[in-house]
Amino acid sequence: MRYVEIFMEKKRVSRVLVLGSSGIVGHGISSNLIKYKYNVIGTTYKKRLICKSKNFFNYPNIDFNQNNLIKKIEKIIKKNKIQAIINCAILHPNKSFQVKNSQVNNVNNKVVLKVLKLALKNNLSFFINLGGHSLKQKLKEKNLPKAQKTYFRSKHLIEKKILSIKSIDTKIVSLNIIAPYGYILDETSVVPKFINQVKQGKNINIFGDGKREQIFTFSEDIGSACRYIFEKNLSGAISFAGPSAISTKYLAKTIISVFGKKKIQIFLNKKIKDKSGPAVKNYLKEREQKKTLSIKKHSLRKSLIKILYQQTRIKIKKK
Repeated sequence: MRYVEIFMEKKRVSRVLVLGSSGIVGHGISSNLIKYKYNVIGTTYKKRLICKSKNFFNYPNIDFNQNNLIKKIEKIIKKNKIQAIINCAILHPNKSFQVKNSQVNNVNNKVVLKVLKLALKNNLSFFINLGGHSLKQKLKEKNLPKAQKTYFRSKHLIEKKILSIKSIDTKIVSLNIIAPYGYILDETSVVPKFINQVKQGKNINIFGDGKREQIFTFSEDIGSACRYIFEKNLSGAISFAGPSAISTKYLAKTIISVFGKKKIQIFLNKKIKDKSGPAVKNYLKEREQKKTLSIKKHSLRKSLIKILYQQTRIKIKKK
């Protein structure tokens, strides 16, 4: 009798659970995956998402500080035959949003490990956790606010923890990004702040000479990065960011040109010294050494136009 060994290729990932799909990053990733015909199950906490596409379904009221969270997620995995999890849920305290350190560590560390164990238990193809770039270097910065330090430390620790776990069936990825922005503008970071100011007809004040360079990452491009990870069967720590380093002044000018309905001025406070952060320098070095994920990305203007006209299929339901 002749024996023929048949090797079965792993099924293409088509059913993805996006945890935290109402945040800037999770929303952009979900939008991108739907565009490319993935079935996306998105969880949200307080916000409810609506979408005309049959490829998207929203589970609201998923609280990462609830005791029954893991049971809820496991039911979602089994009911929807999930093949991959992308965790975009984070707790990032700041001046306007104060939380206890224990809550930050729970959401950004303990829960992530528990969800990863679910992925391993259910033999999922991928577990992707969204992280930040150059966190170790950021933690060395002087005069770093306590809230920022707590957040950076929690994200740095969880990357080390998840990448220390060995798995054959499940590819474990820490996708490290820089300065994400997208369709949701209720954040205090520089891109939504400038956009909201311009939409309101306000002038833009820049703390410094405007030459400080930053790399901004459009949230839909992060979805493209996740698809690339699926297609190439990647694992480990992966760096990803926007197409180029741009100055704060250039960012402001471009936002004004896209969103400005009347003449808006830019004022510079040249007395304040504002240097480029370590994440930009380190990422550019990695890119030169071809250690970063290289895919086609939106230009700043193109992404801003998409935000202006809300060119996304997923909307946040208003109360």
